[in-house]
Amino acid sequence: MYVPGLTVWYSVKDIDHTLAFYTEKLGFELLYHDQESGITMVKTNTENCLIGFSAADSVVPSTSSTVFDVENMELAVDKLKKDGVTFIGEIEVIPDFVKLATFIDPDGHSLMLSEQLTEL
Repeated sequence: MYVPGLTVWYSVKDIDHTLAFYTEKLGFELLYHDQESGITMVKTNTENCLIGFSAADSVVPSTSSTVFDVENMELAVDKLKKDGVTFIGEIEVIPDFVKLATFIDPDGHSLMLSEQLTEL
């Protein structure tokens, strides 16, 4: 029934600002952009995983997190902080399982980095 892939969709106030954040700061690739309709999509580094955005007059930040896996949490957090990404709190460690770090996009949507400490 399902085909491989996943698309996460967010409402945002400023498509251009959001697009710059996801492409320039997070390093994702622009896949589709239609300024007139207020819709854009980026391709993440995860195969068949896309993030779409729709312009909206009012945005309520999502508190559920889209999670991106990284090889080295400390290096990833340091790089993103240097690029101006805002993190909420410190790196959390669940022993023998995972490291997690929460950050936000320009509209306050919650995102996370994850470094697996064990094979799943």
